[in-house]
Amino acid sequence: MIPRNAQVLGFGPMLPLVAAGIGAWVLPGTWPILAVQLAIVWGAIILAFIGGVRRGFGFARESASTAVAIAAATAYLTIAGLALVVPRATMALALLIVGYALAALLDRRAALAGNAPAFFAPLRPPQLLLGAAGMAGCWAWLMG
Repeated sequence: MIPRNAQVLGFGPMLPLVAAGIGAWVLPGTWPILAVQLAIVWGAIILAFIGGVRRGFGFARESASTAVAIAAATAYLTIAGLALVVPRATMALALLIVGYALAALLDRRAALAGNAPAFFAPLRPPQLLLGAAGMAGCWAWLMG
């Protein structure tokens, strides 16, 4: 069972990514470019935050693997950082989409192994794949 506050705080930050994906297709003028840029920045911020959450849980629980927490946090932070510095928006979005899919898979596995909160198992895949879908909308607009 996913706690209500985890549902709100988990899915809420995905809504700007979905809005950006839609906005890239429906907004007039140069607004789609701004939507894509904001999706990249917001997507990177959220992925970095998720890395911090994994690190914090891994360090706070004696039963959790510190090495697993460090590896996950490092991967998420590295992907988020790279997305902010690569020269093309398509590359940044591709990195973030892969990062979100990776986090969905790894956080679910970590939850099942006791290395992340148990509710991450049912939460992370739909939460992060929703965000990835929003960024995929931006990516598709850029490629179109």
